[in-house]
Amino acid sequence: MTKIALLSPYYGSLPDCFPFYVKSLANNPNIHVYMFTDCSYEGDVPENLHFIKSNIQHFKRLVKDKLDVDAIINKGYKLCDFRPAFGVIFEDYIIGYDYWAMGDIDVIYGQLLDNFPENWRSFDVVSMVPEWLSGSLCIFRNVENINKLYMSSSSWETVFSSEKHYAFDECNCLYERLRQGENILEIDELQSFTYLVKNAAKNGDLKVWFKRQLVKEKIFANNDHIQMLDGRLYRKDRQELTYYHLVSEKRHDRFVLPKWNHIPNEYFIVPHGFFSSDDFWHSQLTFYRLYVLLRSFILDTKQLLKRVRRKLRIL
Repeated sequence: MTKIALLSPYYGSLPDCFPFYVKSLANNPNIHVYMFTDCSYEGDVPENLHFIKSNIQHFKRLVKDKLDVDAIINKGYKLCDFRPAFGVIFEDYIIGYDYWAMGDIDVIYGQLLDNFPENWRSFDVVSMVPEWLSGSLCIFRNVENINKLYMSSSSWETVFSSEKHYAFDECNCLYERLRQGENILEIDELQSFTYLVKNAAKNGDLKVWFKRQLVKEKIFANNDHIQMLDGRLYRKDRQELTYYHLVSEKRHDRFVLPKWNHIPNEYFIVPHGFFSSDDFWHSQLTFYRLYVLLRSFILDTKQLLKRVRRKLRIL
């Protein structure tokens, strides 16, 4: 059985969605999370979630000992810049693992390995999005040339010693340009981790998988939803999902995250929150549908009034 060590330093306060992450992790025994944190968690902890007592000073000491860099970390996002070097920083925790991973904790997993590409073990790197290395979850073969690949960037020391967040683990914040089809090898002067991985693949040094989107990161309106059912995630069209990343909906003030004492085996996620199956099919969903209909009516009315005003001006 292939096991993956997911390395996750996290300091401060746990997000409200953390119990959902923990519950979904319990359904993926092949994923062993090593969470280096100063947080405490009172809920049930599955065997594959390991809390390692740590704080930001401890992380900085590790960076100094392993990379000989004095890290400046004033915001949590800065930790992401160090992910390309996690194979070195946390090398003592990945001994015996064929793969290690970087990933977020504001995610809810389905059955991960069941929804990876069928031959994923033949790849050295597996990204969950096609344009760049997915910081929410990305898998790397535990070998020296990958663990030290960050050192081939001309900017790695600058990135690690600066307090600025560069999104070095992904693509140097070039998201929109990459979505539009530009080649990161032609536009990334920083030489981020995506640049390094794609350049190594181009040279035949790595075998990588960037073929299609494996994660859902936005639930759109018009009655779109995600269903969690017995450890598996489904889109509205019943296509199974690898995992869901709350990066979009959690930013909305109207998004409801329930504090259930026990997370049910079935629940639904819509653009404005999480609901049990009973609530989803009854009052809560009815409210949501009314909201969508009312919003659509208002927008349509505004468009109609604009057209009327234009015609009146012409006359």
